[in-house]
Amino acid sequence: MSFVERGEVRGGTIVFARPLELPEGAEVVVRIESVNEGKADAALSEDVPFEELPFFGMWADREDLEDGAACVRKERG
Repeated sequence: MSFVERGEVRGGTIVFARPLELPEGAEVVVRIESVNEGKADAALSEDVPFEELPFFGMWADREDLEDGAACVRKERG
């Protein structure tokens, strides 16, 4: 299991927008990058699989974009 979540530090604790769905007792590896220091672009140059980047699949639930290629062709006119 692998995913990327964005959180905010409050009182020394990382607070996420929603609870993480992890099994109790799961061992995890945590990598922390500060969004405010321009580290977001660094992820593109590292060995991070494309599908693990935060923006991957962000429009997956859009019903009006079922055929991505057709949508791009339409926009390019």
